[in-house]
Amino acid sequence: MLTEQQLTSVLATERRIYAALSEVLELTGELSASIQRGDSVSVQLFLQLRQEPINQLREYQTNLAQQCRILPAEDQKELEGLLSGQAASPAAQPLQEQLQRNRALWTRVVQADRAASGRLCGKDSFYDS
Repeated sequence: MLTEQQLTSVLATERRIYAALSEVLELTGELSASIQRGDSVSVQLFLQLRQEPINQLREYQTNLAQQCRILPAEDQKELEGLLSGQAASPAAQPLQEQLQRNRALWTRVVQADRAASGRLCGKDSFYDS
């Protein structure tokens, strides 16, 4: 069974993921507005600005994978289950709630990015490949 400290550590990482996703969503909105205005300088700027929180997201995912790998097999399986959305004990409820918020925000980020990519690249969009 995962300890309170382990759950707290994963929850802290998930909160950082939420913050990074929020930043990506905000910057993607600015990117979309720049695309609509036809402001190529701003488009380049916002594409560059998005890269840092995207890199942070990769780091956080790596951190979660490391946290998972160092656990005993039973705890590792429990954490993997939590991260994939399986039901949890009451002690893991805050983590599950954060994971739900993160998934919902991730969906919004992908939708915004898909729309921006479609406007910027047309039929050559990443999502149409």
